[in-house]
Parts: sequence; structure tokens; C-alpha cells
Amino acid sequence: MDVHIVDDEESIRTLYADMFETLNYRAQLFSSATDYLEYMTSADYLPPKLAILSDVNMPAMSGYELMAAVRESYPHKRFIISTGSPEVPTQEESSCFYLTKPIRFAKLKSVLRGLSLCNEGGALPGIIGCESIGDRCDFCVAAWECPRNAS
Repeated sequence: MDVHIVDDEESIRTLYADMFETLNYRAQLFSSATDYLEYMTSADYLPPKLAILSDVNMPAMSGYELMAAVRESYPHKRFIISTGSPEVPTQEESSCFYLTKPIRFAKLKSVLRGLSLCNEGGALPGIIGCESIGDRCDFCVAAWECPRNAS
């Protein structure tokens, strides 16, 4: 799979999967952070080629908490964080991209292009322009640093 989608709203997961399919990407869907972590620790786990797209506000565990838990085992895993409430304070961990719901198709297309370029050529944020793609400013993320280059 190219992207793993973690969102507690079924209609949103389905919409995202359709958007990814339209852009010729494959998505695997998860209804909660707990479901994702259970899959991640199973023998069947295949990490996504590009990223994990996670909602922020989910029961039991937020998207930020999921990102921190995944990065314990996969420190450089790329994330796309999305929410309809970007004013919710972010965590210390940096996401590759931040998207405000409802996610606009053109914005998602730009994010996937950036992730594909990173996947092909390595983390080159100054060249790819990751810091300017997405809705980072809506999340009040001023000091963005490429998670793959972070120490």
C-alpha cells in the first residue's frame, strides 16, 4: 500500500480512499489508532510506501499520539496529519504535512507529489518544498523541520 489512512469516521476514510484511487495511489484503511498499532505489531504488517494519514481527534488516542507510538519503532515514518480543528495544539513531533478538513483534492495531490519525490530521491525539503505544501500555518506550526532529517 502507498498510504495507510487512520480515521474514526467511515465516510471520511472512504472519501480519502476514493481520492487516493483517483490519483493512482492505493490506500489501506484503519478505523482507529489502536487498530493501526495492532496491525503494526502483527506479522502481517507492511509499512506504507509513502505515509500514514491520520486524523487528530479520535477516541482513545489522538493522531499525534499515534505518530509518536509509530515512531518508536519506525522513527522516520512520514505522516500527514489532518483535522477539522487545526487550532488544537500540536505535539513536539513533526508531521511531514498538515491538512485541514475538508481536504481539498488539489492540496492532497500536491502532498502526494511531495511524498513521492521524497520517496524517490530522499528527504530534500529545500528542493521539494515540503515546508510550503499543505496547511502547516493553520496548525500554527512555525518551526517545521523535516521529520526524516530530524536528529
